Amino acid sequence: MNDMANLTVRHGSYYVRFIVPKDRWRDVGAVLGSSTGLRRDVLKSLQTREHKVALKLRDAALEAIRRSLNLKLAEAGLPPLHGDAVPDWMSADCLLSEALEARREIAATSDRTDGGDEQMGETDPRRRLIEGMDYFLEDRAEQLEKVGKDPSGYVTRYREIALGKTTPIGPLFDRWMRDVESTIRQQTARGHRLAFRLFGEFLAFQDGDACSSQDAETLIASTSVESITKRRIGEFPEWLAQRKGLSAKTIQSRISPLKTFWDWLERKGYSETNPWLGATTGLKRRAEMEEKQEREREYTEAELIALLQANPDAHRRWGYGAAIFDLIRLGLLTGARQNELASLTRDRIQPPETEGALPMIVITSEIAKTRNSRRRIPLHPLAQKIIKERLEALEDQSEDAPLFPECPPGGPDRKRSWTLSRRFTTFRRDVLGKTSDGQLDYHSFRRCFITNMENAQRKGSSACSELIRDHLVGHKPQSLAGSTYATKDFGGDAYSAAIMGMVEKGLPSEVLKALEATQNNRPPYPWA
Repeated sequence: MNDMANLTVRHGSYYVRFIVPKDRWRDVGAVLGSSTGLRRDVLKSLQTREHKVALKLRDAALEAIRRSLNLKLAEAGLPPLHGDAVPDWMSADCLLSEALEARREIAATSDRTDGGDEQMGETDPRRRLIEGMDYFLEDRAEQLEKVGKDPSGYVTRYREIALGKTTPIGPLFDRWMRDVESTIRQQTARGHRLAFRLFGEFLAFQDGDACSSQDAETLIASTSVESITKRRIGEFPEWLAQRKGLSAKTIQSRISPLKTFWDWLERKGYSETNPWLGATTGLKRRAEMEEKQEREREYTEAELIALLQANPDAHRRWGYGAAIFDLIRLGLLTGARQNELASLTRDRIQPPETEGALPMIVITSEIAKTRNSRRRIPLHPLAQKIIKERLEALEDQSEDAPLFPECPPGGPDRKRSWTLSRRFTTFRRDVLGKTSDGQLDYHSFRRCFITNMENAQRKGSSACSELIRDHLVGHKPQSLAGSTYATKDFGGDAYSAAIMGMVEKGLPSEVLKALEATQNNRPPYPWA
């Protein structure tokens, strides 16, 4: 399903659009009282102006409309739209929730034998509760048979869950994801799902079966929590390394969601222990060794000069030439991340606080990667020229107008750096060669900024202190005093002095000359 499938925007708000099958237009029109006698679709407001929120609400809203229509059709003696109209309790989610509730009641009920009665003899409250559940399931089985369904699977699964013999992972994983998705990025959520899919492939491998992505999802969803033991998962890290070719750092990131999910299961009472504790032992050391062998680094002086002197449009003619040209320079002069810069808007440009201070860009919570990333960064005069020219060239004069309109939002988190990062990679390879892969990326400008700040401090620029540097790049200060007791904002004057000191004493002189000599060589804006 694409981003706007079954969605529409009216007056700035998102609506979900349920499309009625053509052969049912007349039936739906009749039960909804349509004046034309036909109904092609049903609209429902999602009560939001945010695209990401609308995407999260879409599926549930479509299902609610479908169920509502099916109830109206059933009342009118008409068949449902999609599949059979069945009671809620027949759904897998409802079965699980009811069975788990029965399990809690059974566990909380005494199993001490009491007096009983003449007919039943001695018994205990827990056994009577279980017998009552069995009578209840007999009634359910009769209802299932009436609608032509085999009741044995339903009854067996209900009893196994209620009696604590099995707890399927799938519905609990979906419930956990609904719980955490509001607090994590979409890209992180995709990583969580990938981790479980890989685990499903591993379980199939243990059983000697090949497994597609879809089969892996089905397998892990039907697997019981109780069957996942330390012994069973012991080979998972090696399998990820040897069969999937993943690095130690990536393996850690795949196991982490599994461990977090089992922590949640423990808190909710569905698991007694977390089998993933200790599963990543030794991986940190391996990751450090791998980083030493192939470590991402900052650009050398010669590489920076080559990038600054290259014309992006001369290598490939595209609409990203001006953006790449500007962002290379802004990255080197501000230390900001690519998406932080690509997402700048007119209202995030802040005028100087005092005479002699520099104007600043503001990294707000909407685009900040972490809590510490919310910050202000002064603009060196060379960076001011880039911002000034973009502001003057913008056709959109609104306060929230993007400074890089040629960079559309993309990817699961709708980042403006989504396509741009791939275009920059191609440009870097054209200029520096493919041998730079794995060592250099856009983030390397940020590494250069930090290195240049340290160089400036060693050469006598007291404004470029470690604490100020951490504030400018959005890192949590490493010292206890810096992170706990120091002010959270030292003001524009202090930050401006650090930026000027970094350029004057930390930036290599030949790189500065290249910056100054090429500042007027920017390719034309794609909209100009």
